[in-house]
Amino acid sequence: MKNTLKHQSTRVGYGEGLVELGKHNKNVYVLSADLTESTHSQEFKDLFPDQFVQIGVSEQSLAGIGAGMALTGKTVFLSSYAAFSPGRNWEQIRTTVCLQKTNVKVIGSHAGVSVGPDGATHQMTEDIALMRVLPNMIVLVPCDAIEARKATIMIGKKKGPAYIRLDRNSAPIFTTESTPFEIGKAQVLRKGKDVAIIGCGPILYECLLAAEELSKLGIEARIINNASVKPIDEATIIKA
Repeated sequence: MKNTLKHQSTRVGYGEGLVELGKHNKNVYVLSADLTESTHSQEFKDLFPDQFVQIGVSEQSLAGIGAGMALTGKTVFLSSYAAFSPGRNWEQIRTTVCLQKTNVKVIGSHAGVSVGPDGATHQMTEDIALMRVLPNMIVLVPCDAIEARKATIMIGKKKGPAYIRLDRNSAPIFTTESTPFEIGKAQVLRKGKDVAIIGCGPILYECLLAAEELSKLGIEARIINNASVKPIDEATIIKA
């Protein structure tokens, strides 16, 4: 199963989603904190240079400037590593984005321990907790590149604050264009009556592999993709 699937990082899907939004909406702007290539914002910059702003290594300014632009009617994406945004600019996101309900989308790439060789300074494990407590904030953790593209396009068309968590490493693409994706709705990827495994992000693929191994032991696992961390699908989780 692993050998037959295409592998891509979720940040690739983010970049594709940005380009798709840019083609249809000249009001979409991308702001970068000096990490354009590694966050896959480069193609958007090349295609729509007038809709791209390089802020530099100044994450607090990234949030404040983005919020100000959003107040003028723009849809603004903030691209950086999760360790720095929201890691370094959480207070600015809280005050200028969430409390003001500005149309700003925070994109935290290289999240979790997917940047292992870069060390603890870059391993952002607290971002989901930090972002889900903020008022008016949507939190999405796509499981593969296709879902990341869908999530990017979806929040780009939806007014208000949002956060997408992205990984650095390439991971299996195990959803399709027809796989349902909806903010506030979890998806049952595998049915099972004995145990439920609920996850989000690329690690969800490992959950599917674990379910196959459990099935060999006579244990049928239900696998739930909880990509929408906030708002969360309480009904599907309770039913599991």
